[in-house]
Order: sequence, then C-alpha cells, then structure tokens
Amino acid sequence: MAKRQGSPLRKKADWVLQFAGMSLATPRNFRRVRDEARDWLDPDGGKLLELGDLRAVQAHIEKGLTALRRNQPWEHQCKGTHVLLSGATGLHGPLSRRFETQGPADRCVINAMDALTEVGDKLRTCKRRGCGQAFIAVKRQKYCIACAKAAQKERVAAWRRRNPQRVRDLAHETYVRRKRRESGRPNLNIERRPRKG
Repeated sequence: MAKRQGSPLRKKADWVLQFAGMSLATPRNFRRVRDEARDWLDPDGGKLLELGDLRAVQAHIEKGLTALRRNQPWEHQCKGTHVLLSGATGLHGPLSRRFETQGPADRCVINAMDALTEVGDKLRTCKRRGCGQAFIAVKRQKYCIACAKAAQKERVAAWRRRNPQRVRDLAHETYVRRKRRESGRPNLNIERRPRKG
C-alpha cells in the first residue's frame, strides 16, 4: 500500500488515472504519452506501443475504472503464462511471481491494474456532485484536487463576502508591512484613508 504521497507506487497509480483521460490526438501527444506509458507500465518491455495499442490500453483502463465506480469487477482477458520463480536459494528463499503476456498492450493493462490494486483504499471517487473523478487520496481526502481547489475558492469567497472589514484590515496590514520593509523603517506608521461613499 502506498504510504507516502511521493512514493513511486503512488506516482504510478496517479499516472494511470491521468492516462485514462490523456489526449492522443496529435503526433506530439502520442509520442509523449507512448514514452510515459513505457516508463510507467512496461519498463521491462522492449517495444514501444503503436497508436492502436495505446488507444486500446487507454480504453481498457477507462472501461475498468467505469466498472469499478459502478461496483462491478474490472475484467481483462488475455493470453499469458503465470510464472513462479524460486528465490536465490531455491525453496528456502522468497518466491516471486510474474505474469507473462504475449502482447505489450496486455502487459500494460495488467500493470495498470496491479498499480491501482496496490494503492488499496487510497483509490477513491470524488464526492463532489457531478464530478466522480477517480483519484489517489491523501489521508481522509474526499475530493479530487480540482474539486478541492474549487471548494476552497468558494469558501474563501464566502468568507470574504461575510467579513469585508476584516478583508480591508488584512490588506492594510500587508501594505504596511511591505512599506516598512521597503523603507527600512520598522516603526513607519501609515494612516488609512477614509473610504469613499
């Protein structure tokens, strides 16, 4: 499970969620996303994905996230081999597993599924009405970053409307501090001008 906000696993899972909505419309976008997909989803693979394969991976991830939002399983059928590898000292060492697929697109989808599985209960859906965006939460986070910023902006605007005098006082205090710093006079006193109207 991802513990730190900047952990490689969290970054990978965040990239998977972003990838679901990335544009592949221009050749430049395609090349950038193709390189990122190799780095995040298939670092051991040799061949870069073609446009059709990259779109297929993106479609599988979008479809899977939609299924998970609806409390349905995310299924991906592919031909492959499940491999169990012995440790350095045979059965006395830790065993490791690997799923080998025939196509690079399948490998990318399975790696994306694994990355989202590993973040565990940190994978959430934004609770803001009309959003529903999947995101990787920090602590008890309920909203995706865009919605959290919008909600914070709304709260600040509402506070400013309710407290216009306090807003003016804070602005004046900031102005006085700046002028004291600029002039080098720590005791500089600036009177407030009377408000018009």
